[in-house]
Amino acid sequence: MSVRLKFAPAIAAGVMALAAAQGASAQDFTYGEQMFRQNCAVCHGDNAEGDGPVAELFAQKPANLRELSKGNGGAFPFSEVYQSIDGRRQVKAHGVSEMPVWGDLLMEEAYPATIHPGVTAEDIVQGRVLALVYYLQSIQH
Repeated sequence: MSVRLKFAPAIAAGVMALAAAQGASAQDFTYGEQMFRQNCAVCHGDNAEGDGPVAELFAQKPANLRELSKGNGGAFPFSEVYQSIDGRRQVKAHGVSEMPVWGDLLMEEAYPATIHPGVTAEDIVQGRVLALVYYLQSIQH
């Protein structure tokens, strides 16, 4: 097996993940916005201000996602937002979250979609979480 073919699946997966991230970051946040409306708006509200239809059911009001940069000295907390959405790595200092572990839920959805050699369910999950993060970054006040 040539070196080129040996690494082709890994390269293809990387390119697809990068394309998903670039697509979301190249001023087209449609997919991230669509994911937000389908999965997040029920708690965070259509305008991401923490006022979704079920927000009042929680002990702690869902965050106003339009002010994440404001609450972080003007810089969008990209990594923290990614980890919070993914949710598979609990940070003890952040306490217990009532937010679903989207990484696990997206992983369950991704398994049937892994039909392309070299593209894993984890690649699909990362692309979807990145799309959400880039969308949230785009709506900061």
